[in-house]
Amino acid sequence: MTQDYRLKSAIGADRETDPDDIWTVKNNLKNNGYFSAPPYGVTPYPDQFLLDAIKQYQKENDLKVDGIMLPDGETERHMLENFAAKSPTMWCRHCQGPHGGVYSPTVCFQCWQKGLR
Repeated sequence: MTQDYRLKSAIGADRETDPDDIWTVKNNLKNNGYFSAPPYGVTPYPDQFLLDAIKQYQKENDLKVDGIMLPDGETERHMLENFAAKSPTMWCRHCQGPHGGVYSPTVCFQCWQKGLR
């Protein structure tokens, strides 16, 4: 993660999360050797594989080990300083907003969930 991407919501067990946050954090952890994709692949949903990867990252970097990432929290700030990967950015063909492109390179997650393909 770089200064180009900031979490919109907390990531952790039993937390309401943003799919673009999950997608970005999983890919950044994967690109930096902390996350291995589960058999069902990388999804925009929090799962135990992600929480374990966050805990591993926290442990190896002397951060509080709780498996939680908060916007502007200790773990996010550390990743912003140390990861060189960026969130993918695209423009949704329906709402014209800049989004990470979770399911499609041309449709954002919100429009995809509304059935707009």
